Amino acid sequence: MVLSPAPLSRLVDVSQCLEDFVFPGNPALSRNGPHNRVPGNNREFVYDLSFCTQSGTHIQGPHYFLEHGKTIDLFPIETFEGPCLIIDLEKRGTDTTEEDLKALIRAEERALPILILRTGHMDEVLANGVLDPERRPGLSPGAATFLADETSFRLVGIDSVGLESRKSQNFEVNLFFCLKEILLLEGLVNLCAVRNRIAFLHAFPLKTRGVEGTPCRALIRDPDPACKDWAEAFGIRIERGREPDDPFPRTPR
Repeated sequence: MVLSPAPLSRLVDVSQCLEDFVFPGNPALSRNGPHNRVPGNNREFVYDLSFCTQSGTHIQGPHYFLEHGKTIDLFPIETFEGPCLIIDLEKRGTDTTEEDLKALIRAEERALPILILRTGHMDEVLANGVLDPERRPGLSPGAATFLADETSFRLVGIDSVGLESRKSQNFEVNLFFCLKEILLLEGLVNLCAVRNRIAFLHAFPLKTRGVEGTPCRALIRDPDPACKDWAEAFGIRIERGREPDDPFPRTPR
């Protein structure tokens, strides 16, 4: 029997390899091996890996800047996937403001659970091998407040090393998102391959306890533009305003 249904979507890998970029000050991925640790004539090829939780494309939660903040294992598994809105940020070296985001995000899209900020910055860094601080995008404190208070986004991703304000001295925007228990997905790549404004994200952290976050294999399920029923297939329903029975509630605080 051969099954060949017309695909509703395609998977786009938006993850970088763990060894592709090392944030200044973090240890690089260490690979040791191969090792053979089993008896018998058929040897095994096993490797020991050591890496920082902030390596590669990674997802992080409140414990990042809060000593007693929620660790990544305490979030429900469904937190790490869902319908996502993808918007383009053009500003580099200066903050994207609350007014910018209000112009970019339609009112009915604010009920979605995930926001992806596409800047092209991470791809540029990997291509050039240079992290130029003057080229890094950022969110203003007002933009962060808008996302937390006027939308349902529970996870914000960006294809850059982070989304901290260019004007902050002590990572105030990151701390604010930690206090609001909004997850951050950093180091995305290849977002240019996603064709749709609304798609479906999968970004599951490694299953371990007691850390602020881990690397993840982030994938975006990009709907076929010719398919009219993809939103229903993904369980996506966008309505004007935020209804009492919001289908995309944030993780309970």
